[in-house]
Amino acid sequence: MKFGVTGYLDIDNPGIPEVARRAESLGFESLWTGEHIFVPVEIADPVRHGVPLPEMYKHLPDLFVILSTAAAVTTRLNFGTNICIAAQRHPLELAKIVATLDRISKGRVILGVGNGWIREEAEILGYDFDRKVGLTNEHIAAMKTLWTEDEPRFSGEFVSFPPVHSKPKPHQKSGPPIVIGSGGATTDNSRILKRVARLADGWLPLDIGPEQMKVELAELKRLCEEQGRDFADLDISLILASPALGITDATGQRKSAQAEDLAGQYAEAGVGRIVVLPWGLSTSAALDFQSMEMLAAGLGL
Repeated sequence: MKFGVTGYLDIDNPGIPEVARRAESLGFESLWTGEHIFVPVEIADPVRHGVPLPEMYKHLPDLFVILSTAAAVTTRLNFGTNICIAAQRHPLELAKIVATLDRISKGRVILGVGNGWIREEAEILGYDFDRKVGLTNEHIAAMKTLWTEDEPRFSGEFVSFPPVHSKPKPHQKSGPPIVIGSGGATTDNSRILKRVARLADGWLPLDIGPEQMKVELAELKRLCEEQGRDFADLDISLILASPALGITDATGQRKSAQAEDLAGQYAEAGVGRIVVLPWGLSTSAALDFQSMEMLAAGLGL
């Protein structure tokens, strides 16, 4: 099992390079963070997964600038986005940004994408929030074309462009794996799993127990077979809050028996990576040395 860490990365305290170096030295396989390009002042429904909009959403630095900074000071640590709101960026631009980061990091990028959940964001940016899934799907397909073809062209319902030169190409031959993010145990994942099997390279759900994960991944395997794809090629990751793994500030230097047991159950179900979020969704605290050290101790890294 691979273990990543995720959270709000503050550009000042303790600073992006320092957090990345410490995550790598502690033995984490990957560092993840997400984005909101902006947050509207007025939001009609500011609740996600039962949690009011965290204050730190209003302070998120640019996702790809900070990951580039982190990549420049590390050599082994992988970098994941959880998530990039793909509908908010033109695929010609996003493909270039991600390919550049993948080259800088020598192939250490995992692109987690989502649809976005704040309707007012879409309204301000001028796209139809109710058609965000189709828009995101097209952006994924367009980026894969841009990464793998010498003179890529694309014609879709939402995005079209003639043959273009789009370089540099990513370090990873087929481009960074694109994993689709989704909600937790109460989410109906049937449509999401079909999207993963059809066009993505993996799945990144949030807070699903091992038994449900086993059922969901069995269905995903079946869907992959229908598409002529090998389930074993997918990147299956799961975001969990540290208390779900029995890791708290009381863990000290001992390995959490609950974390070890759950990791084994998730691995048996088909999960390859657990991305741990210190404390939980409601926190607005930046990812710091103390929380990463706590997680590393509890995971036995």
